[in-house]
Amino acid sequence: MPAAVDQSTESTSGRPGEPGAPPDFKPTRLQWLVLLTVLGADIMDLLDSTIVNVGAPAIARDLHASGSQLQWVIAGYTLAMAVALITGGRLGDLYGRRRMFLLGIGAFTAFSALSSAATDPQLLIAARALQGLSAAVMLPQGLSIIRSVFPPAQAGAAMSIFGPVMGLAATLGPIVGGALVQANLFGSEWRSIFWVNVPVGLLSLGCAWRVIPRDKPHGPDAPTLDVAGMLLSGIAMLLLVYPLIQGREKGWPAYMFVMMAAAVPIFAAFWLQQRARQRHGRTPLVTPSLFTKRAFTGGLVLAVFFFAGMGALFLVLMLHIQLALGYTSLHAGLTGLPFSLGAAVGTGLAAAVLAPKFGRKVLHAGVVTMAAGIAAVAWTVKEAGTSLTTWDLTPSYAVCGVGMGLLIACYFTTVISAVDDAETGTAGGVLNAVQQLASSLGVALFGTLYFNSLSAGHTSVSATASTLWFASIAVVLCLPLGFLLPRFPRTDVEMH
Repeated sequence: MPAAVDQSTESTSGRPGEPGAPPDFKPTRLQWLVLLTVLGADIMDLLDSTIVNVGAPAIARDLHASGSQLQWVIAGYTLAMAVALITGGRLGDLYGRRRMFLLGIGAFTAFSALSSAATDPQLLIAARALQGLSAAVMLPQGLSIIRSVFPPAQAGAAMSIFGPVMGLAATLGPIVGGALVQANLFGSEWRSIFWVNVPVGLLSLGCAWRVIPRDKPHGPDAPTLDVAGMLLSGIAMLLLVYPLIQGREKGWPAYMFVMMAAAVPIFAAFWLQQRARQRHGRTPLVTPSLFTKRAFTGGLVLAVFFFAGMGALFLVLMLHIQLALGYTSLHAGLTGLPFSLGAAVGTGLAAAVLAPKFGRKVLHAGVVTMAAGIAAVAWTVKEAGTSLTTWDLTPSYAVCGVGMGLLIACYFTTVISAVDDAETGTAGGVLNAVQQLASSLGVALFGTLYFNSLSAGHTSVSATASTLWFASIAVVLCLPLGFLLPRFPRTDVEMH
């Protein structure tokens, strides 16, 4: 699902079976170029989200990065994106989708170059956070741009291409990253996973400049930018994540716990500020009425547990097999292939066969399968010890992928169907922001558990297995939350 959804309404004329729908419409070359340009931007983001786990050990060796600094390299990107995603959509409403898309791609490319040139962990962390902010400006514009170019009768078909392409990118990301690090082109080692974005970004920027239609002036009812809401939500997220990552290295001083506790009243202040803003007729960052719906809030909490557990799996396993077992970067990337293939199978089965027939039960099946898969990975790591091979991990890692595919195929549509039509745009943005925040929390919390275990004298085998057991338990907690969601998603949901 795209990172955010346009909230403007559009005409329904031209849908199949309605007057004005061109029955034999064939997309023009310009329309396909726009679609490919938006896909290119989304692929850059997805690659940057998945590729760094493979390069993390090489970054640690070259920049002498600590465990918490490695966590920030990964979590800083997703946290910055989570903070700014909804604001990025608002900027498109205010200043134009084309303008913000071009700005986002340009900034993303520039900060990718800065990441590749980093000479110390602090500069890399800052560049990664700026990459995340750039992605938050770039990604929300894509869906609206496609809808503005394709007529309603063809927009669905155009959007259906996203799933397979994103799945392929997720499969190839770790493999490409591993190959780039191992190839050590021009002595760049890990730096190549960032500078590869530069030619891709420049190409996307040139294409976007040429093919994306210019923005139309908006009317007097255009939304306003909620700066106070953006600051409150960002500060609350940072107060929650920062202690989880830095607490271990600083010896868990009291102020770390104070910071985490302070996140609660700031989130409450954000909620009150959003309600007050809506009462005064100004556009809130998040529609407050969303959180009065039990199914939507249950779906958000479910996302926190599920995606945090998934983030833990990727981070901890990649660190273990490279740092402790000596896998090469390419070997580590290929080890993730069973997960990606399992995810493709799970998504395909759920979308085509299972979800229409069984509805919410498919989501529960995904949770159970994912939790069982992570537990099986933990057991495999423990039993195989230092002789662990890719073949040992293949069955359990594939099961994890199937579980993720089953859940992802029906999660977003099921949760979105629990809100009113006028709220679907904001709901889509919130869901994606929470998904990014959950990934950051998973890296922060479970990464800290892993490094704490190592500091206590445990082997990497023991630390990895115990951390993954906790990750499996986190995913299991999604089960009761799933019962809050609708049994079947509505079939008439439209994204506004």
